[in-house]
Amino acid sequence: MNIIKNVKNPSAKYRPIPFWSWNDKLDNEELQQQINMMHEVGLGGYFMHARGGLLTDYMGDEWFEAVDVCLEQGGALEMNSWAYDENGWPSGFGDGKVNGLGVKYQQKYLRCKTVKKCDFKQTERTISTAPAENENILHFYYDVNPFYVDTLDRKVTDTFIKFIYQEYYDKLDKDGRSPEKLTGFFTDEPQISRNGMPWSFILEDAYMEAYNENLLEVLPHLFIETGNFRRTRYRIWKLITELFMNNFMKPIHDWCELRGWKVTGHHVMEESYWSQLTCNGAIMPQYQYYSIPGMDWLGRRIKPVTTPVQVASVCAQLGKKQILSETFAMCGWNVKFEELKWMLQWQMVHGINLLCQHLESYSLKGIRKRDYPASLFRHQPWWKDYRDFNDYVSRIGVLLAEGDIKFDVLVLHGQSSAWLEYTANEPKNDNIEKYFQSFNHNRHFLHPSR
Repeated sequence: MNIIKNVKNPSAKYRPIPFWSWNDKLDNEELQQQINMMHEVGLGGYFMHARGGLLTDYMGDEWFEAVDVCLEQGGALEMNSWAYDENGWPSGFGDGKVNGLGVKYQQKYLRCKTVKKCDFKQTERTISTAPAENENILHFYYDVNPFYVDTLDRKVTDTFIKFIYQEYYDKLDKDGRSPEKLTGFFTDEPQISRNGMPWSFILEDAYMEAYNENLLEVLPHLFIETGNFRRTRYRIWKLITELFMNNFMKPIHDWCELRGWKVTGHHVMEESYWSQLTCNGAIMPQYQYYSIPGMDWLGRRIKPVTTPVQVASVCAQLGKKQILSETFAMCGWNVKFEELKWMLQWQMVHGINLLCQHLESYSLKGIRKRDYPASLFRHQPWWKDYRDFNDYVSRIGVLLAEGDIKFDVLVLHGQSSAWLEYTANEPKNDNIEKYFQSFNHNRHFLHPSR
């Protein structure tokens, strides 16, 4: 690759790829016109993203006609056309089709309640019981979130792939359409739990297979500091992390790779020990199954540094050159170029080199204008000057992606320490988090140089 040539005029590979919010009745001529406008201001592609306000039937015939029109128009302009794998977020529920198949497919949480032995009544959601003090028992049961899915279960992921990914491939592989014109998919905020200790119907067997130990007998260790609780907590969170990685991320990555498609996107709540624990188990292992790993960055802020450093570290270890950031959401309609610039510069200093602007709205009718603004699109008074900004960030992106990475110090991430300290249903130990964040913010040698 001629780096000097790419710095002068970066190819689409290094140029920003905004979320293109499909949020109204889609018109093919309007779609073509908007792609032309994005090309004129130096954008390298777009994520075709179903969002609130969409009036075209998601995944219907008109939807795929619109996708095909964009693949043709984007291809003619040498832009990269990406799909977004969900109707909203988080990814995995397949527009309600997957979680709609019943409790087996739905997200579940492990709960524990102390009850008097004489008052205990088993329910259909009872998992097990254990003796407690004063003639009480510990009742272990599960709650259900019917609106999302069990991302630990491979069968659930296979169903998601069938309803979304396979449907894209089948529809684009007929009637003269070309699936190879689609660059890939953005998967957004897949997660294990946002409401405490996760549960899955596969966990008991998976735990026995991994450790030759009965999970039900050690469930009290997750809620009470008793016995060899640290060993149990390490084991269960290691297993949950691996199940999420191998049963959700890896199947999607492998399925797309076999068809020549890439996967990018980001997980959720990446920034701290505690936020990433119940959501992801550990965030860093998940990044290996993105073609282009990414992160999320909301609002006008430049903390915490852990978010970009974690993903940049994984990419450095695995030799992945590009690192994406979905950013500028919730910055408000009055955000300035100056602010956009310093927010992205701070991220780039810490390893980010590919921009995904949140977002560009197909329409601003009614409440659509309130979708995590600003919308960085044609309705902005500075639109004619946007090319300068996009050229600037693209040139830096080339240098960062193609430069050599050099580190002087190895820092070991302490997520497994958080596993040991996490007592479900109890306040979290803030000390290890405080030291972790303080260390990261005050040690400049953590920052990669190129």
